Amino acid sequence: MNEKSNYTIGEVVDVLSNEFSGLTISKVRYLESRGLLTPQRTTSGYRKYSESDLAQLRWVLRQQREHFLPLRVIRERLSSGTRQLESGPQNERNFHDVDPALPPDDSLEISKNEILQRSGLTETDFRAMEQFGLLPKKNTSSGETYTVDDLLIAQIVSRFLGFGIEPRHLRAYRRAAESEAAVLDQRLVGLAGEDAKYAVTEISHLGYELKSLLVRRFIH
Repeated sequence: MNEKSNYTIGEVVDVLSNEFSGLTISKVRYLESRGLLTPQRTTSGYRKYSESDLAQLRWVLRQQREHFLPLRVIRERLSSGTRQLESGPQNERNFHDVDPALPPDDSLEISKNEILQRSGLTETDFRAMEQFGLLPKKNTSSGETYTVDDLLIAQIVSRFLGFGIEPRHLRAYRRAAESEAAVLDQRLVGLAGEDAKYAVTEISHLGYELKSLLVRRFIH
């Protein structure tokens, strides 16, 4: 099958399923709808995937699984022709790249066990994060999953723990985030679309810089 020049969508899933066990036809179609894959179509409308399409899909799935990149970032890198960030510890996510104006990327479902494994947190740490509102409480027995944002938060908390700062100490950050979100919600009434996104992004960055300067003042 690997010698074929064109694949059906079902064959694509078969070829990649060993490497990406959760891959489905619906998932491939979803990635296509988000502009991450553009297979040719037959005259009757059926998709035809080339070896190049297969390689691109494999790369996209790796960026999701290994680097937890939002689809927006993956699409931008495809558009610019820069396929970077293959697996490796030197390519960890820069948390400062998070844009609060964009909704969480929920295209990748993450289990509790995966969060524990990739963050290094213990069960006790995990329960403490739930208790103090840093992670949403999920019913994992019924199959509820977490998002990329939840994993990133867990990894950040893990770094805090390295400095002896526990989840209970981080309640101030959660309260500050709630307060900032409330201010934005109240003050941006009437804005919509790109104007609202721009305002949220800029105000959030201003808030981050202001907080950093104030922390520096209080510490020194």
